[in-house]
Amino acid sequence: MTRKITKDKGLMMEEIAQLISEGKNVSITAKGYSMNPFVRHMEDTLTIGPWQDSDIKKGTAALVRTTKGEYVFHRIIERKGEHLLLEGDGNIGQKERATLDGIAGIMHSITRKNRTISSKNLLWRIYSWTWVALRPLRRYPLALWRKLNPQQPLHR
Repeated sequence: MTRKITKDKGLMMEEIAQLISEGKNVSITAKGYSMNPFVRHMEDTLTIGPWQDSDIKKGTAALVRTTKGEYVFHRIIERKGEHLLLEGDGNIGQKERATLDGIAGIMHSITRKNRTISSKNLLWRIYSWTWVALRPLRRYPLALWRKLNPQQPLHR
């Protein structure tokens, strides 16, 4: 059974983290532009769920509580022991820090226009690796993306 719920972001993220800690997968609609162009605002549904230590590596997209206490859905760009550095696919230079205990869950799949792609899908993994590797140069494809797809203001 699927239920659609809208709540305060902080409260909702705490509830999502609790459900995932109980071993459940949670589907949420993407909101925001920090993961453009591959996770689209109000178009994509992310299925986020439990993780194992071996899942936490460069390229993994995760829902994480940062060291500042904010929840973000971003990609892990570096792991050093318990410490993580994260960055949104659509961000250039803006990074967040977190620790392993801040990980609420990892993306298991993304659904757009009734098509679901697993995060274990070979093409998704190649994309993830390539996009992370292109970090210094991706400002150019991002600029083109933004020109062709102007971002609308987020309503809170």
